[in-house]
Amino acid sequence: MSITSDGTFTIKGLPPGDYTIGAWTATFGQQEQKVTVGPKETKTIDFAFKW
Repeated sequence: MSITSDGTFTIKGLPPGDYTIGAWTATFGQQEQKVTVGPKETKTIDFAFKW
C-alpha cells in the first residue's frame, strides 16, 4: 500500500474478490465501504469525515 501527502492511498495487486475497506480517525471514528474488484480492474472509493 502507498499513501500520498493528501491522504490518497493505493493498494495494488489485490486478487479479484469482495473487500471491505475501512478508514479510522481518533476524532471521527470509523467508516467502512464494501467494494468488489474484478480482474485487472481499478476501483475508487472515497471517505468523507465531517465535523
